[in-house]
Amino acid sequence: MPETYSNEIFFVSSHGLAGDHYFDWYAKALNAHPEIYIYMGESVRAKYFKERSRKDRPDLFEYVRFLMDFGAAYRAIGECYAYRSYQLEKLRPVYNDRIRFINLVRHPYCWLEFYTSWRCANMNMSPDDTSGIDHEWSVTCHSEIAKFHLKPYQREDIHIWSSYQGMIILNRMLSDLNPGVRNIRIEHVVEDRAAFIGSVDYLTHGAITYESQLLEHIYGWTGKLFRKEGTVLKDPVEVHRRWPDWKQEAFEKIVKPETRDMFARHGYRL
Repeated sequence: MPETYSNEIFFVSSHGLAGDHYFDWYAKALNAHPEIYIYMGESVRAKYFKERSRKDRPDLFEYVRFLMDFGAAYRAIGECYAYRSYQLEKLRPVYNDRIRFINLVRHPYCWLEFYTSWRCANMNMSPDDTSGIDHEWSVTCHSEIAKFHLKPYQREDIHIWSSYQGMIILNRMLSDLNPGVRNIRIEHVVEDRAAFIGSVDYLTHGAITYESQLLEHIYGWTGKLFRKEGTVLKDPVEVHRRWPDWKQEAFEKIVKPETRDMFARHGYRL
């Protein structure tokens, strides 16, 4: 990329939005600033346009050029949630610190609750289009799950097999501990305006300032649902308490000790 580009390019990663109100809020809070444009469409394009498989993403370096052009009228443009942190680590050898990213983490009980409910709700697609959930079933690690001798399931038991698969993905989040990844608890950003401002300052190299009135406005959204059937999950202990016995057993068996340690390092209590 030429050194003369005039806008700041950044990325925000996570391990799946899944209709989580807090992840929605963060992107909307960024987009509320008149000089920031947030693009979130890449994570859903495959659902409708079939331009690539659902697990694939565009070439990262071509995507940077796309964002630079797409957001040319803005001081900063960012992509939220399409890429995972291990994919974004490829930026550093090419751009050094010029293009930054953060990885937003969520309490694993709440993350898993959204991961499962999103799939049970057909992933926000119309009832007659099951391509999304068909894909999820096809990539679920059925052989690995079978080794744990858990509650059995059939294709229609989405709440069961998606819970198991979500727990396997929790283990994959260990890649977020790589040295080049800056992990931020989304709950902390929702609760602390200074944490939000700090994340924006980091992502945009200090190019963006939020006036107090705008901050007041966006923090009025933290409890306001954006989706018709949305939920705000604030209490992970209560989420875990509601789990049936089979789900609690599965969590104990599938989620690795090192994964639990990682979430403890993030500041979560399990």
